[in-house]
Amino acid sequence: MEAVIMRHLSGRNTLCVSSQIGCPMGCTFCATGKLGLTRNLEFYEIVEQIMIAVHELALEDKKLRNVVYMGMGEPFLNYDNVKQSIEIACAQKKLDLSNRRITVSTCGIIPGIKRFAVDFPQTSLAISLHAPTDEARCKIMPVEQTYPLADLMKALDEYTLSTNKRVFYEYIMINGLTDRPEYATALANLLKSRLAHVNFIPYNPGEGVISPLIRGDERGLPMRPTSKIMIKKFQDALEAVGIPSTVRHTMGDDIDAACGQLALKEQDKK
Repeated sequence: MEAVIMRHLSGRNTLCVSSQIGCPMGCTFCATGKLGLTRNLEFYEIVEQIMIAVHELALEDKKLRNVVYMGMGEPFLNYDNVKQSIEIACAQKKLDLSNRRITVSTCGIIPGIKRFAVDFPQTSLAISLHAPTDEARCKIMPVEQTYPLADLMKALDEYTLSTNKRVFYEYIMINGLTDRPEYATALANLLKSRLAHVNFIPYNPGEGVISPLIRGDERGLPMRPTSKIMIKKFQDALEAVGIPSTVRHTMGDDIDAACGQLALKEQDKK
C-alpha cells in the first residue's frame, strides 16, 4: 500500500491515503488501474497510513491538516473499512481530525454515494468525472457502463439536497481525448445550476498508458497533457455559467506518486 504526504507552499500538509491495494476500476488513464485489485485494505491499515504521516510531520514540528481518500483503490468498493477509518480519524479521543477536512473521491459508485450522504454529511465528496458525456466517459472509465452519467448526476443532486454541500468534480485534461472544445460547453451545461466546483487535473504522462482511441487513430496514441490555453477555455466556459474551478498543482511526480501513478514504480521493479 502507498500513501503520499503533499506539502503545500502555504504550509498546509495533506495526506493522500489508499483504500485498496491496486484498483479494480480499470480507468485507461490510471497506472494503478493496470495493477488490478489485490485486496481491500482493513480499516486499521488505512488508519495506520494516517498515523505514520502524523508521526513523520511531528518530527518536523508540523501537523497534518487534510486527508484525501484519493490514493490507490475505489473507496466506495471498500465502504465499511473506509467508514470505520474516518470515524477513528475524526474521533476526539483518537486522531481528532475534522470531518470537514476529509475528502473521499469516487469514480461514481452510486450506492456508496447514497450511504455517504447519510453517514458523513459534513465530509467532502469528490467525483472523478473526467468526461461530460456518456460516450466520452465510456472510452476511459468502465464504471460508466454500470452507472451512467444521468443516474450519477441524479444521485449527486440528491446528495447536495440532503447535505447542502458542494460536490468537487475532478476532470483530467488529456490532449485530444478529454479536452475537445465541444466538451467545454458540454461540461458547463452538465454542471449549470448545480452546487459544484471543478478541479482540472493535467494528465501525468509518466504513467505510460496507451489510450484506446485518440483522434480516430485505431493504433492508439500515447496520452499527453493538454495545453494551458485549452484548460483556460474550459475554465471560461464554466465561469460563464457560474461554476468555479481550479487547476490542480501537480505534486509527487518525482517519486511516481502523482495522480494515477501510485504503485507503478514498485510494480515495474517486480
